Amino acid sequence: MKLYDLLKKKLLFAGILSCALVCSARACGAEALPPVHLTLAESIRMALATDEGLEASASQREAALHSLRSARRSKGPVISWTSQAYKIGGRNYESANDSHDAYGDPHPGNVSPVYMTDYGLTVGSPASVGAYAYHNTFANSWNLTVPIYTGGQLEGQIAAGRYQLNRADLNTENTRQAVRYAAAEGYANLIHLENLAKVAREAVERSNTQLDMIQAQFEEGSVAEADLLVMKVNISNDRQNLVNAEKQVNIAKSTLASIVGLPQDTDVEPLDIFTYEPYDKDLAACEAYALEHRPDGLAADYTIRAAQAQKDTAKAGYRPRVSAVVRQDIAGNAPFRSERSHAWEAGLNISWNIFDNGVTAENVEQAEANIHAYEAEAQRVKKAIRLETRTAYLNMKAAEQNIEDTAMAVKQAEDSYEIAQVRYEEGVDVLLGLTDAQDKLTRAKQNYLTALYQYNLSRAALEKAMGVPVAVDALRYAAAERKGASADQALKASQIEKNLDEHEGYDKQQKTDGSLGTNSGKSHP
Repeated sequence: MKLYDLLKKKLLFAGILSCALVCSARACGAEALPPVHLTLAESIRMALATDEGLEASASQREAALHSLRSARRSKGPVISWTSQAYKIGGRNYESANDSHDAYGDPHPGNVSPVYMTDYGLTVGSPASVGAYAYHNTFANSWNLTVPIYTGGQLEGQIAAGRYQLNRADLNTENTRQAVRYAAAEGYANLIHLENLAKVAREAVERSNTQLDMIQAQFEEGSVAEADLLVMKVNISNDRQNLVNAEKQVNIAKSTLASIVGLPQDTDVEPLDIFTYEPYDKDLAACEAYALEHRPDGLAADYTIRAAQAQKDTAKAGYRPRVSAVVRQDIAGNAPFRSERSHAWEAGLNISWNIFDNGVTAENVEQAEANIHAYEAEAQRVKKAIRLETRTAYLNMKAAEQNIEDTAMAVKQAEDSYEIAQVRYEEGVDVLLGLTDAQDKLTRAKQNYLTALYQYNLSRAALEKAMGVPVAVDALRYAAAERKGASADQALKASQIEKNLDEHEGYDKQQKTDGSLGTNSGKSHP
């Protein structure tokens, strides 16, 4: 009797909780939008077209490009203009103002000076009288400066800017690869959770079938009411699992929609399914490929080269600087007049800090320390690349083994469930044997689907870890740059021409029905 009361309480509680979950899910559900059917390749293309991180990377690349152009233009001429307009006064100008008030502006006077020479008295030119009024002054200066030798400062800045642009190009490709993996991960999560929801739905259907059978047997008096209550409790639990599974599916749909740039309430329906394709590269080959192709690994090397160029820039403080200079100055009582002064000069300007109290030496030491720091960071990045590649590879291989084992477990669990069902119907076994077989079948299918999901996701993670290119082959880019190509030329030489869905590892999704099992080396959930 105690068991009977306990089962009744559990059934009541499970029913209330299940109804609450269903009502909550319906109440929170927004108005349904038309479903959007996407393949994995389409999802990746949409993510690459809308991701904000890629937009930021493009802006950073543009900033690096303008920085390089600025450094290059610093080797050209600079023309400057300085203009002044002042109101002036004081004792320094009083005599000139008095002369102007008496005689006006400077002009030849009525009296010419007489000079004593060897030939007697000589009359000179007429004397000037008057003066300009000194109430205002206007001055203008024009300077043309052309750097001839800067001790390597400009050359170092140009080299650093070039390497920073190369690094920006590789960082952009690295961002593309991260976006591609995020889209693949979101797509895989949605497929996996939909598969788990399908298994949960099948569990509910099996429980309903069993309940109908037990209900009929109970009415005939061949089974106890306790079996009926146990079955009802199991159905409530299965329904709760289904509600939770469908909730996870909705979250995965919102996540994928956000990744690909769609409204988060979009009903995304994946068209592709998981498959199993053996991976033909070994771990050593994957690690070697990663060290050669990972954009962030090569970008770390360009950071070192930029720091070395900055060191050359700092060393320019030890050397003289030479520039060509042309200058003109005028001053007058009115704008752009030259009655007061008119002068020009042209030549070379040489400057050399013979002693700067050790400032240059400290700058060079700072640059050297930065080089060491970036070299250590590059080593850390390469170690992380190797570890990431190794981890993804081992995860993929473990999932590959689990696919085979769990596929066999599903077949065994199906056979066990059929036997348990027959034994219960014939009264040979108790209900516990049937429900236990059903639970094991559900878990076996879940384990198989999880192994298939982990294999596909680990394979995508491996290709991200290896640096499989999206738009730019980083190895070809670096090779072109080392041969003297500009950043734009290196981009053109390393461009990937094939479509996204033709990349290795991303063309393995098959548009077939999702029957469970293995066929010709492929596994389908």
